[in-house]
Amino acid sequence: MKPRLMLILAILLPWAATARSATENCANARDPGRCEAQRAALKACADKRGAEKRACLDAALPPVDCAKAANPQRCEATQKAREVCKGKSGKALKACLRDEAPKKPRQKRKPAHQKQP
Repeated sequence: MKPRLMLILAILLPWAATARSATENCANARDPGRCEAQRAALKACADKRGAEKRACLDAALPPVDCAKAANPQRCEATQKAREVCKGKSGKALKACLRDEAPKKPRQKRKPAHQKQP
């Protein structure tokens, strides 16, 4: 009896998890408004591919609310870097973002113990 019950649960549990609506998933998001806007943008741009899809998503998505970010200063600097690099794609975009984005502070390493002879 138990193996049959476990089999039924194994079949029904993933189905129940996917049956939740999109609004429930966005209700648990850090920024529910942006989550809803992202879902709407993905639906609107679903028929496009490649650079055309990226341009559609960039136009449809609202900017990130840096007030809700863990590090607002870094978020704002990243947004400025995205504005500077707007219009580039591929390797040129990656290089531009790498050059313009704020650098992470490096942590100092502890010196390794040196063995005494």
